[in-house]
Amino acid sequence: METEPRGSPFERILSGGAAGLGRIRRLGFGRWLRMERAELIQIAKVTGACVLGWWLAARALGLNLPMLAPIGVLLTVSATAYGTAVRAVQQVGAVIVGVAAATGLMWLLGVNAATLAVLVVAGLVLTRLLKLPAQNVQIPISALLVFSLGSTYGFARFADVLLGAAVGLAANLLLPPRYVEQAKRELCRLSGELAELTEDMARGLRCDWDRDMAEGWLDRARTLSQRLENAKETADQAAESVRLSWRRRRYDRRLRQVAEAATCLDHACHQLRGIARGLTDLVAGARGLPGEEAADLPRPLSGELEALSRIFDGFGRLQIGQGRAEDLEELRAAGKEGEARQRELIAEFEGTKNHRLRLLQAALLDDCARIRHELDPDEGPHRAAFPPRAP
Repeated sequence: METEPRGSPFERILSGGAAGLGRIRRLGFGRWLRMERAELIQIAKVTGACVLGWWLAARALGLNLPMLAPIGVLLTVSATAYGTAVRAVQQVGAVIVGVAAATGLMWLLGVNAATLAVLVVAGLVLTRLLKLPAQNVQIPISALLVFSLGSTYGFARFADVLLGAAVGLAANLLLPPRYVEQAKRELCRLSGELAELTEDMARGLRCDWDRDMAEGWLDRARTLSQRLENAKETADQAAESVRLSWRRRRYDRRLRQVAEAATCLDHACHQLRGIARGLTDLVAGARGLPGEEAADLPRPLSGELEALSRIFDGFGRLQIGQGRAEDLEELRAAGKEGEARQRELIAEFEGTKNHRLRLLQAALLDDCARIRHELDPDEGPHRAAFPPRAP
C-alpha cells in the first residue's frame, strides 16, 4: 500500500510525480490508461463543458465576461450528477447573495474600507450560517468583485455562473459517471487481500512464528480496516452516482449488494483484527498469558484460518459480474471445512489449565465462527451481499 509522501510541499509534489511516473512504468501506459479510465473521462467531460460554456457565453449570448462561464463549470461539476446539482444550487445562490449584499451596502455606505470589511465578514458569516462547504466562499468573492468592478458586474457575474452551472449539470446528467462497478472491483480487491492475510497467518502458525510476525499481521489487519472505511465511502458514492439517473432502478439490486458487501467485509475484518490481536498478546505474554511457550498452537487452528482464507477469496470473486456457481460452492465447502476444524479445536482446547489462556482460546474460536457467520451465503446476516443469480 502506498503511503502519503512526507516533507515540504515541494518535496511532496516531486514525490507524488515520481510515484505517478513509477506506476506508469510498472503497469505500462496502456494498462495505466485502463485503470485511470473513469478519471480521464471525467477530465475530458469537464474540459468539454468548459469550452462549451465559454462558446455559449461569448458567441451565442454575447456576454461581456464569457470566461466566467467555464469558471462556473469548474466550481459546480462534482464526481456525480447529484453532487453537481447540489453544488450548482449552492454556487448560484451564493452569487445572488453576494451580489445583492455588495450592491445594497455600496448604495448605503459607499465604496470605502468599512464597506469592504463588512462585506468580507458578512459573506463569511452567511457562508457558515447557510452551512455551505468550507471551501465555498462565493458569497464574499462575488461581493468583493462587485465592490471592485462596480454594480454592473453583478448581472454578468450572475449570468455567467448560472450558464456555467447549467452546462456542468447537463454534462453530468447526459454523461453520468458510474461508480457501481468500481466499488465492486475495490471490494473484490480488499476481500482478496484479506484472504492473503489469513493465508499468511495460517502458514505462519504451522511454522515457528514469533512476536514480530504476529505484530505484522496485526498491522496489516489495521491497514485493511482503514481501507474498508474508504471502500464504504466508495459504495456511498456509487449510490449517489445514479441518484438522478432515469435508469436508477436498474442499479438498485447492485447498489444493495455493494453496500451490504462493504458492511460484511468491514465486520469480518474487525473480527480478523481480533484474531491477530489475540495472537500478538499471546506470544508477547500480555495480560498474564504464557508467552512464546504457548505459541505452539494446535494444527486445526491453522486449518481453520486456511478455510477462512478460501471464504474471503470466494466472496471477493462473487462480487465481480453475476457470480459463478462454482465460486459459491467453494465458499460453502470452505465454511463446512472451518466448522469441522473448529470442532477439533474445541476438543484440543478442553485440556487447557491456564484460565487466561483458555479465555483467549475461546475468543479465537468465537472470532473464527463470527467471520464464517458474516460470510455465510445461506444463514448469515449479509445474504444481500451475494449476487442472486449465483444458485
